[in-house]
Amino acid sequence: MKKLEIGNFLVRDIVFGEKTAYEGGILTVNREEATKAINPLGKLKNIELHIVHPGDSVRICPVKGAVEPRFRPDGRALFPGYTGPVTSCGEGTLHAMKGIAVLVCGRYSSMGDGILDMSGPGADYSYHSTTTNLVIFAERTNEKELDYTLREEDEFRISAHYMAEYLGKTLAGREPDRWECYDLDEGSQQAQEKKLPRVGYVMTVISQLAKGINDLFLGRDCNNMMPLLVHPQEILDGFLLGGMGLAGQALTTYDAQNHPMIKRLCQEHGKTIDFAGVILSPADVSDSMKLRNAISATQIAECLKLDGAFVQEWGGGSNVDVDTFYLLSHLEDKGIKTVGIMDEHIGKVYTDPKADAIVSVGETSTIIELPPMDKVIGDDESLVRDYYYGAWSTHTTLGPSLRPDHSVIINTYALACGGNPAAQLKRAVKEY
Repeated sequence: MKKLEIGNFLVRDIVFGEKTAYEGGILTVNREEATKAINPLGKLKNIELHIVHPGDSVRICPVKGAVEPRFRPDGRALFPGYTGPVTSCGEGTLHAMKGIAVLVCGRYSSMGDGILDMSGPGADYSYHSTTTNLVIFAERTNEKELDYTLREEDEFRISAHYMAEYLGKTLAGREPDRWECYDLDEGSQQAQEKKLPRVGYVMTVISQLAKGINDLFLGRDCNNMMPLLVHPQEILDGFLLGGMGLAGQALTTYDAQNHPMIKRLCQEHGKTIDFAGVILSPADVSDSMKLRNAISATQIAECLKLDGAFVQEWGGGSNVDVDTFYLLSHLEDKGIKTVGIMDEHIGKVYTDPKADAIVSVGETSTIIELPPMDKVIGDDESLVRDYYYGAWSTHTTLGPSLRPDHSVIINTYALACGGNPAAQLKRAVKEY
């Protein structure tokens, strides 16, 4: 029997103080101790910690990752295989800090990094403008390959996960404000008795990049993985970790921990559907591998005897669009009804008439102007110096993305989580 109980603590604020502790809804952080906890191997330097709140006149760029602080009372690593030994997950008791997030940023952008504004028009595009954030700024001690558009920068990613684990330990011995309980075994009998439709959730994962940049499962890089069947509760419990970057279509560890669609499907299990599981299907760069993955993922869906499937594009852009539509097409060919979940990015790279039910989670091709902020965490010069999706050093009509007064003009793809396929959004879609 696999039961996951998440005890939620409603955090009202984060402050710096002499001792890292949680009391009365306030998380106090000792800067020096926290800095040591996130940098055990000394691979980062010039580390700064900042606290930002919704509505602050703050711009964070380049943002590289987001994680929710949590704690396991039984002592297991919060992120098995990454911050500690490989163990099972998706069961037992977990404590979570709600309303806050750990963000990490640097001085130099790597392809896929994003921009987060805590106020102004840019704030409307990112869920993390609504959370109180502990922001890590750091530089690598061995900074290299700065002329590359895409770099392996796991020092940043793991620092955010270490911080989430460090902060979560302050919850030891405390009673949560409320509980979430997930137990698919409990609803399975009702689902069978009612003969409810069997539904699966298929997710593309970023695996096509160099090792150290892709998404991780149980701490392992998704590079060269094959489609994988996963228990839904594992996704909510540290099994899947986001890859590098926080651009418009990127998904983070925070998104996996709080995945709205998977939570809702778990809630509907035994009531309106028979939720059969999650299939992780890797993206790839070669057309033959895209087809192999789509065929293999579809075979798993057939073994599960699915009647329908949601197909979510994790990450995105023209490359992963193809993987997503191959999945939709192959599942439909086997009689499995599909609904795609993805954002809109202008262009017709690959479409299929069988993919006739698509939910849009936003559009990431709009030019947007952002006013200057009173404070920048990171380096906004990176917008014209380094590589971003959706920013540029020069433009014949618009000029550079960073203006002399530090206002910004960019494509919305550059906004952190601006087109979040997990539907971790501030916006809603209306049909007219």
